[in-house]
Amino acid sequence: MSTVLFFAFVCCIGAQNIEQPKRLQTSKLGDDVTIECYLPNTDFNNMMWYKQGIGMKLQAISKTYIYMTDVEYFDGNTDGRFKVTIEKGIYHLHISLTKKEDIATYFCGVVTLGELYFGPGTFLMLHEEHTATTALQEPISDKAHIGNNITLVCRVQTVDEKCAGGHHVYWFREAADESHPAIIYADGDMKKQHEEGCEDDSTSQICIYTLAKRNLSLSDAGTYYCAVLACGKIVFGNGTHLEFITDSESTATPLFLILASSNIISMIIIILLVAVRCKDQGRLSDLVIKRHLKVLSRLEIQMP
Repeated sequence: MSTVLFFAFVCCIGAQNIEQPKRLQTSKLGDDVTIECYLPNTDFNNMMWYKQGIGMKLQAISKTYIYMTDVEYFDGNTDGRFKVTIEKGIYHLHISLTKKEDIATYFCGVVTLGELYFGPGTFLMLHEEHTATTALQEPISDKAHIGNNITLVCRVQTVDEKCAGGHHVYWFREAADESHPAIIYADGDMKKQHEEGCEDDSTSQICIYTLAKRNLSLSDAGTYYCAVLACGKIVFGNGTHLEFITDSESTATPLFLILASSNIISMIIIILLVAVRCKDQGRLSDLVIKRHLKVLSRLEIQMP
């Protein structure tokens, strides 16, 4: 099973201006959801929906010929829960009574000149009320700098409930930049994620999961969520927001203000010294001129 899903192959094929506004969409299990897709104004033959579950291969959901209203639904999606809305420039996917197996990334695509093109994808995250298990994420204490290393923490607590199989934890990111889909880390990716261990007491169990981010870049900005599958139910954390200090913010540090103030004071002192020196030189020049005038006046008196 692939543990890190970047979906880069989709980007390489080309989106052809297919718009899927939401890169991350969350809802409760059992709710009805609509995943939006806006198509380009160029010619194409067919419109299609695909989905990719975590660690799974692409699976076709529907196919529609552009000039027809009939929709072909593929195996596994013929139970009536999947419907599409077909209008000019629109090919939305509706899912009724969502289930756990609907958690996936959904790609809207078109076929033109024999080539299949996808949109950037929408990751659908579904959760349910689970009072016995909670996932709490610790905030980052300070804003990060580019090149820093940070560790995201997810604290999972299960109260008065024992279940086989333990926890399965997934990490995903909601990026501010809509040009990229959310990046998902499965709990098997131990290079990225580490389980600090679990502690049990008489009433609860607390497990801590961490996600290491090294040599941060601007592309790492966003909100990170941990999703926990426990006792057959899914809960997810409150999110950890990662943002970077901008140039304007970094220049407002106390050290910068001290240095700037000292430079200003130094410049003022230099200007004052130059002014005093110039003033002194002016007085000296006046004295020299007066002496010359006195000498000249004496010479004129002595002349017959």
